[in-house]
Amino acid sequence: MRRKHQLRRSGGWLLACTSVFVALACTLFAQPAHAKGELKVIDSTDYPWHSIGRVNRAGYKSVSSCTGTLIAPNLVLTAAHCIVSSKTKKKLPADEVLFIAGVRRDEYAARLEAECLIVPDGYVPAGRPKISDLHKDLGLIVLKEPSTLFPLPPLTPDESRRLPQTTRFLSVGYRRSRPYLPTVVSSCSVLGSQKDVWVTDCNTESGASGGPLMVNTIFGPRVAAVMSSKINDERSVVVPFPEWQDLIASASCNGELESEVPSLNDGQEQETN
Repeated sequence: MRRKHQLRRSGGWLLACTSVFVALACTLFAQPAHAKGELKVIDSTDYPWHSIGRVNRAGYKSVSSCTGTLIAPNLVLTAAHCIVSSKTKKKLPADEVLFIAGVRRDEYAARLEAECLIVPDGYVPAGRPKISDLHKDLGLIVLKEPSTLFPLPPLTPDESRRLPQTTRFLSVGYRRSRPYLPTVVSSCSVLGSQKDVWVTDCNTESGASGGPLMVNTIFGPRVAAVMSSKINDERSVVVPFPEWQDLIASASCNGELESEVPSLNDGQEQETN
């Protein structure tokens, strides 16, 4: 767990996004900013923190990492650019990807192997991505074996309707500056939406890509969005839950390993229309 990690893919991609959002960012900067959320280090494996971990990818010459969330016993949610090669434009081999849940220095809650990787149809990694393509920057890791850890479920449409406009979110990730302890930016807010993505005032950095934007509901914590990219030191872009619920519902490996995500209308905590 103490190997030196090279995050060229993640870091370069994040910085490249700045130019994509220049016009949008200028509009947002004209708005009053909310108080900046404090960056906190999480050194606990209590729920839900054990469900968030590092997505480690090993290549021929380097090792890099992003952040992911166990959203079901056999599913990890992350960003697509974390599991797709920028050189080949194809998904990485599944045996090169590991999800290490609950990393705390040189310890972890679980080491989970990938059976297959899933990204939206038409997703292609780009050094200078278009804003219209960022809603596809999400990925799923289907695990070989279901985890015994209690997952952190995604937000449902019904739960989202219960959230007030003043809702604050928590952005969680394994940042390059803290690769073996997760950090939380508390009290983030969604500033607006464009092209099916949300712009937030959550700051981020390399390594935090794929991490969850969490929200507390009356049913408990939920994943509301996935961290995609950085605009500048105070703004980021996330892919909201409506963009990946269909992907989750149909997740399978070669049509054989079906997702174990509970049906959205099973039980009182997963109500929907």
